[in-house]
Amino acid sequence: MSFCQNKYYDMDERASRANRVTWLSVVVNAVLMVVKLLVGILGYSSALVADALHSASDFATDFAVLIGMRLARRPQDSDHPYGHGKYETLAAVVVGVSLAAVGMAIAFHAGHTIIDAVWFDKIPARPALIALWAAIVSIVVKEGLYQLTVRVARTTNNDALLANAWHHRSDALSSVGTAVGAGVSAVLGGKWVLFDAVAAAFVGVILLKVAWDIVRDSLDKLMEQGMTFEETQHIYSLVHAIPGVSEPHHLRSRRVGTVAVIELHFRVHPEMTVRESHELACQVEHQLRTAFGIDAIITVHVEPLKGNVAPRVITE
Repeated sequence: MSFCQNKYYDMDERASRANRVTWLSVVVNAVLMVVKLLVGILGYSSALVADALHSASDFATDFAVLIGMRLARRPQDSDHPYGHGKYETLAAVVVGVSLAAVGMAIAFHAGHTIIDAVWFDKIPARPALIALWAAIVSIVVKEGLYQLTVRVARTTNNDALLANAWHHRSDALSSVGTAVGAGVSAVLGGKWVLFDAVAAAFVGVILLKVAWDIVRDSLDKLMEQGMTFEETQHIYSLVHAIPGVSEPHHLRSRRVGTVAVIELHFRVHPEMTVRESHELACQVEHQLRTAFGIDAIITVHVEPLKGNVAPRVITE
């Protein structure tokens, strides 16, 4: 779905949908964390224990998302004339950083286990087959949670929720590695048990990659990254379509959380009255808010056409 087709929800409905899916995530991650940790410990699967730590980081970042969304709902004030929407983007950074920390810890522990086995012949215990089934359940549950969360995140343009959705997807992918590692180790035994540690290292690498993508995208937005090329072209096409408006230029755009901020200059006939040019400016603002949301912050500047301009013909 393109940006101009998105349905814009009012702030209360948007917050309600995001909160519901995040609280569902809290419950699911709490259950998965406990189950995978117990099965991983009792079933001698380091990969499943690593997966449990991943779910624990999901559980923790769910609360960061909830806090970020709550702060972002604060209205504009004298100190924050553009609102508090960047709290959501900041929450996405927290999600990414926590994911990176967990990924490094998992990769380090797995690497240590592999080195001990190869260099010092310390072969880890053979995992129980139940670890494989726990990983399969985790794959199904977390992929379902990803699909639900990403759908809500995209329809509400929520940075923090989208980051959290990818956190769920990374957990599902890491569980795939865990299932392979635990399955091979449990079925074949012997030195094949190292597959469990290799799977844990794979989990760590996945987390680092997802964390990098989340943090890079969020920092771009915090650093006032402009809207996409497609969005920019859409703005120009909307303004060009308004009769009497010419030469839109000096376009600057960005997003503060979900709120679009657009600044634009355009030219009108030099003989146009102040009232008429004001009405045109209102039309421009209306068109842009229709496309980018009723809460969009639009600033327009009207200038006279330059050069030799034909006299304006006024028809009554």
